[in-house]
Amino acid sequence: MEPSLRPVRQLGDAALRDRLVELERVVNSAQAAQAQVMVEMARRAHVADAIDEADRAAGAHYLVPPEPGGTREEFVIDEIAVRLHCTRVAAAHRFGTALAATDHPPLQAAWAEGRIDARKVQLIHDGLREVSEPAVGVLAGQAAEYASTRTGPEVRRWLCRRVIAADPGMAEIRRARAVGARRVTVIPLPDGVSELSALLPSVQARQVYDTVNALALAAASDDVRTMDQRRADALFDLLCGRAEPPQVRIGVTVPADVLLGRSAEPGEVAGVGAVTSSEARRLVGLAPEALPDGDATLGDITFRRLLVDPETGVLRDIAERQYRPSATLDRAVRARDGVCRFPGCSRSAHTARSGTDLDHTIPWPQGETAAANLAVLCRRHHRLKHSPDWNAELDPDGVMRWTTPTGATVVTYPWAYAEPAIADSG
Repeated sequence: MEPSLRPVRQLGDAALRDRLVELERVVNSAQAAQAQVMVEMARRAHVADAIDEADRAAGAHYLVPPEPGGTREEFVIDEIAVRLHCTRVAAAHRFGTALAATDHPPLQAAWAEGRIDARKVQLIHDGLREVSEPAVGVLAGQAAEYASTRTGPEVRRWLCRRVIAADPGMAEIRRARAVGARRVTVIPLPDGVSELSALLPSVQARQVYDTVNALALAAASDDVRTMDQRRADALFDLLCGRAEPPQVRIGVTVPADVLLGRSAEPGEVAGVGAVTSSEARRLVGLAPEALPDGDATLGDITFRRLLVDPETGVLRDIAERQYRPSATLDRAVRARDGVCRFPGCSRSAHTARSGTDLDHTIPWPQGETAAANLAVLCRRHHRLKHSPDWNAELDPDGVMRWTTPTGATVVTYPWAYAEPAIADSG
């Protein structure tokens, strides 16, 4: 009997994990096949409606006039909902994803092979909605390949940067349009609470949250409130003038060529992601000729030069002769990693207040205090790394290899501050 068909209690540890992955592919493939069925249902309904319309146009006579009503195609989603015993909203969402896959053959193929799931198909389709040809065809294939070994948030960040690089002008138009929709809303809820929400430019939203979070973290050590409660109270205190806003730092990484006006490559905002070159220059508030040489302070802006390998887009190494990294090395490693380096974890690496640590991959003093031996880990995955049967290795170029308890290897990569040009599909 094939291992994949044996009862799970008869499987060895490695085979059990392999079965988990195998079944995920089966589920994804089945969903892709079901999506093709939905699209075919809609196609046949459309053809039947077209035949009826042609008959009416030709003056066909009916013994009994048809009752007034909608077309077959109009109610395909309702039929899907009835047959699958789900709501019309759920059926519409699944049908929408099925249609999205047909727009990009590489996505459809990857889904059918079980390498990506329905959520990633929709995520990539949405990300490519306003990308012009031929870049959209190239990006669809690249995104499908990238998504097969990455989480949804990782795919979103990667695709956002690529989309900006593919068409900086359109990206800037989309940004301006989205910022124009900024708003604040309040929704009354039962039991004396309401939900207050705001749609803000991403950098402003990051600054607001970091300010609220910093004030919440500054509470006394014997404060019994949860962090969520502290943040909510801190927001009210700040808005009502009952507390002074603490200083927070928003890191903006901008290639020198962008500041000098020589490149339209995206910039990067810590905790936000890629931004257009125009937005990056606006955030640092400098004209190209004002670019400082080396570390410098200009008004309220502090510049720090971080060297990036031109081939990989990864920050270069720094080493020190001490256990605890200096502030400079700490910032450099956090900038290199971007997020916790455990596979799939998206906890921001920026600042120690983010709940992350710099971990010596090879313990000190056997391992040196250098970027090539330091990686950012959130508290949970820091503990996991030192638990039985897990192992992590860090290459000099920042690539990190994790080995699971049953010997599977998963790779994570440092944050890329430069992307290769979009290849011409023609």
